[in-house]
Amino acid sequence: MKVIILTFISVLFMSSFARSQNAIDINDVNYKFNFSLNSDWNNRKTEETNKQDAISYSFDKKDGKMALMLLAFKVNEVKNLTDFIYTLEKDLTLNIPKRDGDYTDFDSGNYDGKMAEYKDAEFSEVIYFYRTKINEGNNYTYLLRFIVPSMYFNSSVLSEIKKISANFSPVIGQ
Repeated sequence: MKVIILTFISVLFMSSFARSQNAIDINDVNYKFNFSLNSDWNNRKTEETNKQDAISYSFDKKDGKMALMLLAFKVNEVKNLTDFIYTLEKDLTLNIPKRDGDYTDFDSGNYDGKMAEYKDAEFSEVIYFYRTKINEGNNYTYLLRFIVPSMYFNSSVLSEIKKISANFSPVIGQ
């Protein structure tokens, strides 16, 4: 019986270790953020502008039920969050659907932001907008966008999105 229990524990430990080995961890020192996803995701594409003032990361969930986009921008001053959100919501290349409900505000001291849900006939999206609030030096703005085909969007997916978004953190003071 002890051998079976030890074997079971070993298998659990090994599978947990293997899953953590395939995780995606990003520590972007140029755009001052940390972010991680579990092994259920693939990094599809990463692109930076020629001026090196913005970067885009795209990820797909392996089961095809969700996509994630992370945009980071370098800005010279503390950006007006309302202006930042308005600019991105109106950007035709992003094709963000109509907002469904009010924004939820959050503030973590050196950075703050807003979150909202967006919907159209095909997709339900949850988007987090962040900005750093550093008095001296460079500041940054971020968009963390979760895109889910409407047929898969439910409370379980929303819970997963909240858990994943909790892994994103601007890194102030580097």
